[in-house]
Amino acid sequence: MNNNMKKVSALMALSMALGGGAAYAATLDNTQPVHQTSVSADSKATDAVNVSVNGTSISDGYWNKDGKVAMIPLRDLTEALGIELKWNKENKTAELTRGVLWTQVMTGKDQYSVNKMLLKLGTAPEITGGTLYVPASFAEKVLHGQVNTTGNQVTISSEEDVKTVTERGVITRISNQDDYKSIQIGGAGLDGIVLNLNEDTKFISSDGKEIALTDLTIGMNVEAEHSQITTRSLPPQTPTYKVTVLADATESETQLKEILGTAGTIENVTTAEGSISQIEITGTRLTETAPDHVVLNIDKDTLLVNHEGETVKAEELTKGTKVIGFYSPVLTRSLPPIGTAWKVVVEAPAAELEAK
Repeated sequence: MNNNMKKVSALMALSMALGGGAAYAATLDNTQPVHQTSVSADSKATDAVNVSVNGTSISDGYWNKDGKVAMIPLRDLTEALGIELKWNKENKTAELTRGVLWTQVMTGKDQYSVNKMLLKLGTAPEITGGTLYVPASFAEKVLHGQVNTTGNQVTISSEEDVKTVTERGVITRISNQDDYKSIQIGGAGLDGIVLNLNEDTKFISSDGKEIALTDLTIGMNVEAEHSQITTRSLPPQTPTYKVTVLADATESETQLKEILGTAGTIENVTTAEGSISQIEITGTRLTETAPDHVVLNIDKDTLLVNHEGETVKAEELTKGTKVIGFYSPVLTRSLPPIGTAWKVVVEAPAAELEAK
C-alpha cells in the first residue's frame, strides 16, 4: 500500500469513527490486573500495523485517532484464537463465541457486549476495505488476552491458564431463557452474584454425577467455579464454568421440584416451650407465586444455614435479622399465609445490620 492510499484509509477510518454512536448500558471492571498497552512515540498513522497472535503473523492493521489507537482485523484475530465468529450483514454485527465467552461487536458503535453487559473501549469498530477492524485493546479487555504494542508491532497472546474463583452460595434465582441462562447465589435482589451459563457450563450433583440446569432449584447450596472477572453491576455477573450441588442437598431436597422463597427481614419471632416455632418475614418474593410477606413454621427438619452451607443456631433468628426463607407451595389462605420452612438462610444478624 503506497503512502497516498494509506492516507486515504486513515481519513476514511476517522470519518467512520466520528459517525459512530456510543451508547452503553453498564460498565465492566476487571478484578484482575490489566495488561498495559504501550505505544512508542515514533509511531505514525501512515504506517501499517504488523499484528501477530500467539507467535503467528496475521493481516496488517492500521493506526487510528492520530496514530494513538492500533486497529486490527477482527476475523483474523478470532480465527487465530480459535473463537467462532458469525457475521450478520444486515445490521453489520459480529457475534463471537468460545466456551463461556460471548461477545457482540457492532460496527460504528463503541459498545462491546460482554456476558450481556456492555463495555466501552473509546474506539468504535470500523469497516475498511471490506474488513471489520477493532482496537487492539479489544483483545485484552474483551478476549482476556495479553497485548503488547511496540512501535508498529502489536503482539497478542492468549492467557495459558484461565484464572478462576470458587465460591459457595445458596441459589436464589434461576433464569433458563433460551438466549440467557443464569443463576444467582449468595443473596437476592442486588446482593450476591449472577453466574452466567452457556452450553459448556458443567452441572454436577452432590454424588458426582453430571446433571442439567433443570435439575437445580432455588434453595440449593452450590459451589461455583467462575471467572475472576466480574462486571461492576449490582449484582455483579461473571461467566461460569462449573456448578456443583453440595452435600446438604439431600434426597428429600432434590425431590422438591417446586420451591417458593421470600427474602427479607424477620418482623416477629414466636417461641413455644423455649424454642423458636415461627418467624414472620417481610421482603421480596423470589418466585412469581411466592408471597412477599409470609409466616414460616420452624420444626426439627428445618435447615438453618448461612450462604456457605454452615449450620447456624436457631437463636440467630431474631427480629430484624436478614434472612431468606424457602418453603413448599402448601400455604394457608390467611394473611399473611403460613407455611413450613424447608430451609432458612441467615444473611446478616440484626446486630450486624444495626452496626452498619
